[in-house]
Amino acid sequence: MTTVTGEKTITNTSAAVFAGESVLANRVFLYVRNLDDCIQIKINGRIVEPGEEIKFKFKASDATTIYGQSLGRAVKALVQEVA
Repeated sequence: MTTVTGEKTITNTSAAVFAGESVLANRVFLYVRNLDDCIQIKINGRIVEPGEEIKFKFKASDATTIYGQSLGRAVKALVQEVA
């Protein structure tokens, strides 16, 4: 298994969320934690409160894009992918 962890900036423009330079091929797991102390983020349409996390499981054969967007200013998020 390959694990990539990174800190990403989530802005108020919807964009793909991934841990490294690009989406990890054949990923089976994605973890996103909102590192901000007051701004919510939206990950694939779901609200993630400050300090909260969201997890996604995938089939390795399915290429799934996960989008993130801040509901205020740009915020940092911890992102981890596993393939």
